[in-house]
Amino acid sequence: MYKTLYLLIDEQTSRLEIVEKLSTEIASRTSLAVVPHLSTLPLPSAEDALFLLYLDDNATKAFFATHYMTSLDVALLPHPQAPIMQKRYGIQKNIADALTDALDETLRTQDEKLLCNGTPVYKRLSLGNVQNLHRTSTLTLWQALNNFIANLHDLHYQVFTLQTAKERVIQTAASGMLILEDYTFHATLKLNPNNTYHDGKLNAFVIAPLSLVSYLYHLIVIFLYHHFGIGSLPQNIGFLSTSSLRIESPKPIEFLLDDVKLCADVLELNIVSTPLRVHFGTSYREQIAQKNDTANANETETIKIVHLPKGEIQNLLIEGNIPLFKRASDEDMKDTLIAIKEASKPTAIFITLMVLSTMLATTGIFQNSIATVIGAMILAPLMSPIIALSMGIVRNEGTIINSSITTLAVGIGSALLFSSFMALTMPLEIHTDQITSRLNPNLLDLIVAILSGMAGAYAHAKEEVAKSLAGVAIAVALVPPLAVTGVGIGWMDWEVIYGSFLLFLTNLFGVTLAASITFIVLGFAPIHKAKKGIAYSGVLLLLISIPLVISFYSLVLQSNDYVKLSHLPPLHIDGKEITLNNIIVKSSSSDAVTLELEVISASQLLNGEFQHIKTLLERELGKRVTMHVVPKLVVR
Repeated sequence: MYKTLYLLIDEQTSRLEIVEKLSTEIASRTSLAVVPHLSTLPLPSAEDALFLLYLDDNATKAFFATHYMTSLDVALLPHPQAPIMQKRYGIQKNIADALTDALDETLRTQDEKLLCNGTPVYKRLSLGNVQNLHRTSTLTLWQALNNFIANLHDLHYQVFTLQTAKERVIQTAASGMLILEDYTFHATLKLNPNNTYHDGKLNAFVIAPLSLVSYLYHLIVIFLYHHFGIGSLPQNIGFLSTSSLRIESPKPIEFLLDDVKLCADVLELNIVSTPLRVHFGTSYREQIAQKNDTANANETETIKIVHLPKGEIQNLLIEGNIPLFKRASDEDMKDTLIAIKEASKPTAIFITLMVLSTMLATTGIFQNSIATVIGAMILAPLMSPIIALSMGIVRNEGTIINSSITTLAVGIGSALLFSSFMALTMPLEIHTDQITSRLNPNLLDLIVAILSGMAGAYAHAKEEVAKSLAGVAIAVALVPPLAVTGVGIGWMDWEVIYGSFLLFLTNLFGVTLAASITFIVLGFAPIHKAKKGIAYSGVLLLLISIPLVISFYSLVLQSNDYVKLSHLPPLHIDGKEITLNNIIVKSSSSDAVTLELEVISASQLLNGEFQHIKTLLERELGKRVTMHVVPKLVVR
């Protein structure tokens, strides 16, 4: 294959014993003559010759810059001061192994160069802050955390106009940009199996977080997760794969070319296929084989820029007004607002569904049927105007707010009217489980309302998850508490009215506030626009939370009482064995508790013996006990 091997060295290396050692090592691997040659001198005849480069990074770059359009066969040897070129071409650190690769024809291929304004790029070209995307080695956890913290404050944007080889023009703002000829040796980026090595295209990564929260997420992904593929890049990163790229900006573009700081008004980037043939390291064997077997005629461009900033958000970023949460896209905002405005109107369909769901819920309450009540939850349309009210609050749109409040008033009024009418006409006055379970709301109900509000807002904003709205309706259960309130009105039972309507108000304000915050997070309005409405909702929710906290505290006390009662020892009074069964804590406070229980014994107990049981329970619970006793005699 080759008749001559030229060992290219610099003047410093020529005076060292390393030349003799290299020559000896090469001679032991091949019978070809080895001719040492200074890289600064004109090259000898290149016919049937292999040029072995034992040069540092700068000298190797200078050699390639001079000869990259020359028909030469070149291989690199591991010079201690050439880490960039060794990494670039996959050269093994051991001389013997590197020589084996240098003499392997299957590892030889035509080189490609990424040029920036005519200058070859061997490592990378970066603009602005690319955070950790350019990393070529794995960091320790401590190093990653240090870099993560250091980058938290570094977020600045510049306007760029990008033009690809197919004249696709992209105008955007970015905080950083990374351009590589190949990214196989970058530790943060996984190889895209659809791309071949040296495929005639450069790879540009455009970094543009749209908010402070997304920037924080971006840093976590880059610094702590480390690895992601081209097909699964974070939304903050756009990706372009093209044979050439022109980058312009109104301001001078400061950039790093192989870690050398430069500045230019325009960057012309392009990939050139050179006649220079290079022996790569064995780690690139698979990519070289794929490249040599595939016609390099893939002219398609890959452009993934859906989430890059444009329009209003681009201007905000350039001015330094980076929002806490990202803004929704114009398309998402338009479709959602149209649906929200329709949902806020008190239509005949809304009233019909409201009446039917209320009557169904009231029937299920009297039946004590969970299935019937769930059916009413799904049928009820009350969630839509509440979500619309949340959007109106967020965007400070009086039309939506007024329409939503009107619709809610109509819905609540019709629910109370028909449920109270059914209670008046129904010859039943029984406190079923479906009624009593809605008379003592607490903080847990508020948590359910908040989570349901978040889910409801998300489902309205994202069409693909709208099918989850039925689950949200079941979770928050807006109509059943209203139906119970109507039943309480029909019975004139103020305890039922108070407890059930408090639960409804908890759900109403919890959903409204949570949905408002969710819409802000989803980018439907800036926080400053929604401050007033959210403040009002928050104050009302805090007021409602007062009885909920009291009720929850009582629930905690009941739970503690149940734990203590579960460890009661067997009771023996005057030789009688007594069993306490079906103990129910009806109410509990810090100094008193009311119990309902069965007392089972073989003979009838006297009042003094019941007092003795009461004393034992007070000693066990540490507070005053009131007992509602159901005595049971067991005859054996």
